[in-house]
Amino acid sequence: MSGTAVSGTAVSGGVASGVGTGRRTDVVRELAPERLRAAADAVGRLRDERGIHFAPVRHHSPACAVAVRAAIEELRPAAVLIEGPEEFTRLIPDLLHEETRPPIAVLSLGGSGSGSGSSAGSGPGGGVRARAAEDEPAGAGFYPLASFSPEWVALRAGHAVGAELAFVDRSFGERSAAERALAGSAAPDQEGSGEDGIENGAGSGTARPDPFARTLMSERYLAHSEAIAALARRLGCRDHDEVWDQLFEARPSAELADWRTVFDDVFAWSALARLDYEEGVLAGEGSLDREARMAARIAETVDRLSADRLAAGTTDGTAGGGAGPVLVVTGAFHTLALVEALSGAPEGAPVRDRQPEGGFGPPAQGEAWLVRYDHERLDGLRGYGAGMPSPGYYERLYAAHLRELRLAPELVSHPASATPGPIGARALATEILVDVARSAAGRGHGVSLPQVGAAAESAVRLAELRERSFPCRTDLLDAVRSCYVQDDGGVGGPGEPERPLGLAVAEVFGGRSLGDVPPGSASPPLVRDVRDRVRAVRLVIDDSVPRTTRLDARRTASHRAKRQVLALLDFVGAGFGQLVSGPDHVSGRGLGLITEEWQYCWTPLVEARLVEMVHLGATLDAVAVARLYEAEARLAGTGTGAAAGANAGTGAGAAAATVDALAQLVAQTLVIGMGAHLPRIVSLLRTTLDTDRDLGSVVSGARRLLGLWHARVELGAEEHARELLDLVSQALATAAYLVSDLGRTRAEDEDAAIGTLIDLRSLLRDAAAAGDDDRGGTGGENRTAVVRELARLRDDRDTAPAVAGALLALGFTDGEVPDDVLVTRVRGALTAGADPGTAVRFLGGVMRAAPDLILHTPEMFDAVDDALRALQGDAFLAVLPDLRRAFTWLRPTETHRLAKRVAERTGARVDQVDVRVALSEEDLAAGLALDQELAAVLERDGLAHWTGGPGADTTRGEA
Repeated sequence: MSGTAVSGTAVSGGVASGVGTGRRTDVVRELAPERLRAAADAVGRLRDERGIHFAPVRHHSPACAVAVRAAIEELRPAAVLIEGPEEFTRLIPDLLHEETRPPIAVLSLGGSGSGSGSSAGSGPGGGVRARAAEDEPAGAGFYPLASFSPEWVALRAGHAVGAELAFVDRSFGERSAAERALAGSAAPDQEGSGEDGIENGAGSGTARPDPFARTLMSERYLAHSEAIAALARRLGCRDHDEVWDQLFEARPSAELADWRTVFDDVFAWSALARLDYEEGVLAGEGSLDREARMAARIAETVDRLSADRLAAGTTDGTAGGGAGPVLVVTGAFHTLALVEALSGAPEGAPVRDRQPEGGFGPPAQGEAWLVRYDHERLDGLRGYGAGMPSPGYYERLYAAHLRELRLAPELVSHPASATPGPIGARALATEILVDVARSAAGRGHGVSLPQVGAAAESAVRLAELRERSFPCRTDLLDAVRSCYVQDDGGVGGPGEPERPLGLAVAEVFGGRSLGDVPPGSASPPLVRDVRDRVRAVRLVIDDSVPRTTRLDARRTASHRAKRQVLALLDFVGAGFGQLVSGPDHVSGRGLGLITEEWQYCWTPLVEARLVEMVHLGATLDAVAVARLYEAEARLAGTGTGAAAGANAGTGAGAAAATVDALAQLVAQTLVIGMGAHLPRIVSLLRTTLDTDRDLGSVVSGARRLLGLWHARVELGAEEHARELLDLVSQALATAAYLVSDLGRTRAEDEDAAIGTLIDLRSLLRDAAAAGDDDRGGTGGENRTAVVRELARLRDDRDTAPAVAGALLALGFTDGEVPDDVLVTRVRGALTAGADPGTAVRFLGGVMRAAPDLILHTPEMFDAVDDALRALQGDAFLAVLPDLRRAFTWLRPTETHRLAKRVAERTGARVDQVDVRVALSEEDLAAGLALDQELAAVLERDGLAHWTGGPGADTTRGEA
């Protein structure tokens, strides 16, 4: 292996000096491994004898794109064969459509195309919120195409000269699950942020990998090649990307048009990397199987074209029997294997042996769709597995090459890109630096004109020092870092939210373009329907920039329509938008707010998720209905028997289908405008109201339903108003039956039980108000039954102490308990003979339900004061944690007033009781450091249990 690396350094060093002419070529050939020399001879024979021309490329390389275009315009080949799953061939008419605008991608789905995660995900209580990104399928892969991708240029230029076009790689569906999972695995050195965080503005490097940055154009072998690593060290480059720039992207436009030299050099560069890997490794991850398919398709095409010419009697004695040249555009890593397989070399046997005797038959068919793609997911620095970082920069570099060569511009990712711009890469460098300065200034990081001039001079000098013909990507970034970074940095670091310069560099170098596919193309009907729906409500999806929209759905019909589309896409799991603030009727939060705020962004991830849902329906409404059925079936199928019964009286939501979960589904149905499907869900909800033993679930569900009734106009649910109130009435009847269970609540569940009581009281009040507004009433008898059961539970001596205290406080607040009864009950519960723990639990219930009673009722203050004074020291310390917790329900102003009264009662000064300690961040840091130092000393002396470590007695709580 080391010998290969040394030879590779020598050969690629020769490439860097200019392979292809005179004595240098001879020197390089002598230094090359024998296998490489034989392969170079085979390339010539295949070209001369069979008319096969190889175009080894690096995916998304502007240098290779220029060379591919020049080769096609000179050769005018009969066929252009491109690496890519062969089922993509049927999509070529759509790829060539005049309205197709890169960056785009072909999306392949493994298996049936449904992916592995079809459920809508669950929210609290078995709810129906959209599924998480972790549920996305592992069997999807992208084949991205940018304006500067050699494959895109091959398609467009090949079509222009009348060449036959085809993809010849193994079908994505035929690849193993492990091979599909490897598609686009980002190399370790490609993940996270660029150096100092400056190139992508990430700063943290901790972002979760995007599952939809997965690509069928992986270049991980080149990234990890020992030969390329050795070459990077020799050339003083930081990584394989800079090596590539040094050897290829730094060439002037005229040299890139010399396509024979470019492809010879790329072949040498990639073949050396190929020699670093054993046959077993390449076989295990599927490379050899793919190369067997490509080699067979190349041979079939050449033979067929030759036979057609012979049959037509038009042979002219040229290579390949007069068939005309065949140009093969593949990732450079595969070229050596293809050459050896097609030339009959012994080293090609592992590939040839994988070809069936009768051939592979007709091209495979499989599911594949055109989707829009964006620069963010095309960027190697953000996790993309095919390598070229900074797509925004390379797109502009490619356009600059075309202008210098006076070639017609390819259709690029944005119409503005086709307008006149810098001619040549050297002029582009200055424009890039100006754009970074302008973008940084717009974010508050001022860059002066002298700084721009200094950066331009620095970039040119760095390029000369590194023997480059013009400043390349790394030269420009180094110049920005040295000339634009001021004392405050502007790049950002850990914990710094603002990174104006880093964000500016990310914008200019990374790019923000979002491609487009034509109407009626190979996009599935679902994607087209969603695009139409989104555009109809005036949401912007022309790029992948995140946006915010503020809606007043209560008063504006157009805002209601916009909210419904956003909610629909959120529900099905498209990942298009999310509610940031405002009323959320599904979760039951923020219902008192008027306006709502949504953040949304159309990305390839959205289209990919939609494509994965095509098996659910052809329209957004159809998919939403399917998701509703899934959620309904999931809730109906789990049952409510033993699981719910086990949680009775605990206040905890049951894991099975609960009233609250079904009420949430009702809310979801109305929010997304699917009210026609309510009858089934309501029927299931009515059944569950008869079986759910969790009072907390019943109360929460009823409150949710009552909130929907209040929002009936906003949600367009007027026709369901009567039914919603009927459900609330039935829920009250169920609550009246379940109230008695709260009396048996265990001590550890009392907080939840009191929360349920407070919610129930609020429900009773709101239901009574709704009854006043509604002529038919809202279950007056059932409300009375609940009040009666609460009173019975309040008077029951066996009721759990905290629950009894809360019931007493709520009864007094509502005027059901007289003053004298309140005082008598409190004194009785806190009498000197009572168990301190039970007494404090009772007091905690009172304070939780009505914390201000102790301030407004002097008799209660006296009762509590007398009870606490009567406690012995040990008993007081035992209940002190619970006492502290009980008094935390007071607001700060109430705590101050209570402290004043305590001071007056005890004769102390107020400032001795009500002490407010002001600590700075530095004080806190010093205290933590001291605490850690003390803990270390105690542990050293065998006293770690004093700090609550191993062996400590923690059963009494924290004093």
